[in-house]
Amino acid sequence: MIGQARKCQTYGTILVDLEKHQPIDLLPDRLASTLSEWLKKNPGVEIISRDRAKAYKKGADEGCPQAIQVADRFHLLENLTNPERDRTQ
Repeated sequence: MIGQARKCQTYGTILVDLEKHQPIDLLPDRLASTLSEWLKKNPGVEIISRDRAKAYKKGADEGCPQAIQVADRFHLLENLTNPERDRTQ
């Protein structure tokens, strides 16, 4: 339909303890600064499993530079099956 307005959507971030399979926290957005602040307030993170979003990389680099960053299982498979996809998001 021409001129149809798109519904506003808001995306957040869920933080999960992958060893315990338990949610830890919900962040209100996908901003690097929000993730960075959370990581600084919650020290002890050793490994960060994340998607390819630049904001998550930046947030992890700034908030917990000593943590190892790995691709989550879904995005690892996505990278292998769609190598032409733009990874600059």
